[in-house]
Amino acid sequence: MAHSLPHLSLRQGPSHSVPLAGASAVAARPGVMFLAEDDEGIYRMQRGRCTLWAGRPLHAALGDLEGLAMDERCGVIWALAEESGEVVALPLRARRRTARVIGRLPRPGRARNKGFEGLAFIPAAVSPNRRDSLVAVHEGKPRRVAVFSLPDLEETHHFKLPREAKRALDDLADVTVDPITGAVLLLSEESRRIGVFGMDDGGLEMTDAVEVRVRRQARPEGLDFVTPSRLVVVTEAPATAIYFRVTRKR
Repeated sequence: MAHSLPHLSLRQGPSHSVPLAGASAVAARPGVMFLAEDDEGIYRMQRGRCTLWAGRPLHAALGDLEGLAMDERCGVIWALAEESGEVVALPLRARRRTARVIGRLPRPGRARNKGFEGLAFIPAAVSPNRRDSLVAVHEGKPRRVAVFSLPDLEETHHFKLPREAKRALDDLADVTVDPITGAVLLLSEESRRIGVFGMDDGGLEMTDAVEVRVRRQARPEGLDFVTPSRLVVVTEAPATAIYFRVTRKR
């Protein structure tokens, strides 16, 4: 990689329960979290309470969600359906809730129940294609990271994991992008780790792998930056939000 690699330090801190059966994805900002509950849709959590924000009656794809991404500047949430690969756009500030399919992500493998799982928004300033885009991760068989430009979802980059990352991350459950450095953070449910990567046209390079300490039965499924200095990881069985303090150095 030609550019200097971003170095993030993640320190696990407090956690709290989430009043849902499980949380398979998260899009977070200060004071509010949007959470995907696999079979029901997107819940909005604020002040400790969850309410259904967009469910199956609005669009069938919202009943099979494994990824959420948000761009507050443009006022939109994108939701990813695992089996169909459909990406649904939902406006944040519209008077009437709507759901519009903007495209479908191709499956890089043929394994059942191994579609694209995680989703993140990456702004043009730190995107390898210099366009506002979505980053998606394929859970396994094969493990892949792909970049799709907005609004047409053209696939501009498709990356394999480096060898050391394959050893550290047995699967890929979700992805988020550091809004300051553009570092890509990949979450592994099976390994219970967060991998930190630099990303450019040449591929991915891992700079760190951080353990996620959870109860034995808990499954880390989603992550997002709440603020540039605070990261949240959400789990299923039971549904929990775990926070990490984020610091940076070059």
